[in-house]
Amino acid sequence: MFMKFNHLFQGEDKLIQKILNSIGEGVIVANKDGDFLFFNSIAENILGIGMRKIDPEKWGDVYGCFYPDKKTPFPSEQIPLAQTLKTGKAANEILFIKNPHKSDGVFIDIVSTPILGDNDDMWGGIVIFKDISETIKSNNLLKQSEERFKELFKGIPIPTFVWQHENEDFTLIDYNDAASTLSHGKIKSYVGMKYTTMYPDLSSPLYQDLWHSYKERTIVNREITHRLRSTNQEKELDVRHVYIAPDLVVVHAEDITERKNAEKTLKKLSSAVEQTADAVLITTEKGIIEYVNPAFMKMSGYTREEAIGQTPRLLKSGKHEKSFYQEIWATLLAGDPYQNEMLNRKKNGEYFWVQNTITPMKDENGTITNFVAVHKDITDLKARHEQEIRLKVAREIQQRLYSSTISIPGFNIAGKNFSAEETSGDYFDVFSTSDETYWLTIGDVSGHGVGSALIMAETRAYLRVLTKLSSDPGTVLSMLNKELHTDLDELQYVTLILVRLDVTRNQIAYASAGHVPGYILNNKGEVEHVLDSTGIPLGFLKNQEYENGKTINIAAKNMLVFLTDGIVEAQDDDDAEFGHERILNIIKNSHQMTAGQIIEHLYQKVSSFSRDIHPLDDMTALICKME
Repeated sequence: MFMKFNHLFQGEDKLIQKILNSIGEGVIVANKDGDFLFFNSIAENILGIGMRKIDPEKWGDVYGCFYPDKKTPFPSEQIPLAQTLKTGKAANEILFIKNPHKSDGVFIDIVSTPILGDNDDMWGGIVIFKDISETIKSNNLLKQSEERFKELFKGIPIPTFVWQHENEDFTLIDYNDAASTLSHGKIKSYVGMKYTTMYPDLSSPLYQDLWHSYKERTIVNREITHRLRSTNQEKELDVRHVYIAPDLVVVHAEDITERKNAEKTLKKLSSAVEQTADAVLITTEKGIIEYVNPAFMKMSGYTREEAIGQTPRLLKSGKHEKSFYQEIWATLLAGDPYQNEMLNRKKNGEYFWVQNTITPMKDENGTITNFVAVHKDITDLKARHEQEIRLKVAREIQQRLYSSTISIPGFNIAGKNFSAEETSGDYFDVFSTSDETYWLTIGDVSGHGVGSALIMAETRAYLRVLTKLSSDPGTVLSMLNKELHTDLDELQYVTLILVRLDVTRNQIAYASAGHVPGYILNNKGEVEHVLDSTGIPLGFLKNQEYENGKTINIAAKNMLVFLTDGIVEAQDDDDAEFGHERILNIIKNSHQMTAGQIIEHLYQKVSSFSRDIHPLDDMTALICKME
């Protein structure tokens, strides 16, 4: 059994290898002796080095294993897979990999698990790991952000106090430098003190606001005259209580006079919403960037440091004429806002479209001091619009491929396609190769949408050529299959029924490549012949030969009915299928109608059955009645 286990990863079991290769993380399998049996492509890509025949004690050296400090070599015997093979237990580590093929290094989170036989004997081990470099980087950035936040907190110009709820009271646990200044440094001695000890008056508005903010998990604002406990000074304060989960209330107590002095500084920033999803940049009157918001950085790829001091020309795509920019500046310098759609370019060279609004900012004298530009990314919107136009054009072209006027002497004939999307993978056609010979065909390309529509168009073109080379339906399908096999991938195929109609003999011959049955009905609408499939769908086997079904004579008022599986397999709310029996009953009851009327009537019945739910597949019908 152990030998069989080894063989599973030596090319004899493609299924297991395909499964492991489909996993989105690195996978390595080794036998109990430490011989590598399998590396998936992701593992090789992450490590930079693929499967090597080396002793376990050299793993750390060959693959470049280090502790997360990036400097200290990680012992080979402590690598999770080595631990698992030795102890029979799962192991987990975070390693830093750096080798000649991974010169920049990569952090990986690695988990190894033993592979045991039926008797719990050790067969080997499997390792699954993923690249967590970005996560490590993010954590480091988060740590730096936390440190910066602490510094920012201390440097906030508004006196700020942090209260923690405990035992039905609040304890002062922190404050910033502005709070220390406000209290003349005395606030330090109050850290750890209860709020009710500092301010015994429980009816005070500030105490009520503190509780209100905590209980309602909200922000409470109030302007109030308050005597500070630390200095016994009476202050006019703008106090804001802010709840911070799970048990903190941050109190900003701003002296109103100081706030007014700070308003000029804050005025510019208050004009731009830091959290808006649209990119915002503020420039001087000369167009020098002074401020960009996070959305701008995300949209353009430029950091704040890279953008500030530059001009908006750093986004210039080179796709607009000089007059385009001249018009913008002429409008802005006249003091008017400007709107347009503009193609910009990101730092990485990628183009993106924006709805651009630029507004001049003026001082109290009407002099322009700054410009505020707001960029709304409309790249996806324009792409969808262009895609809709392309699909509309594609549909119009495809619809022209269907026979707009179908005419066979002595026959009433109609066909129609109801596509699930703008373009369809279904196909029907009626054409002649001589005065006596007409061809009727209907097909269904796997899937639907643009890709299937292209295959449908290719199939149509081949058929119209191949039927000129042979009058035998089976031979035509055999030749068509060879041509399509070259162009289709392994998941694509075409079902198709091809009928040759001899109007002098009133006789048909047909071949069907895995298509749903066709029917010949008598003058009462009853089934006389079923045109079953005579071979597998097209595109699977290159040298597949297709046989004809039996030759059938048709009489006056006989009806030929051909469908695609979108009609047969249409479902209702309970996932019940419309089915062949229901279709044939509907056609029988309407057999006196024209071919076109029957198709429309059938489609209405299918829509009613499906409760007008958007179809999941294309639906097509072709009906030919002998008059």
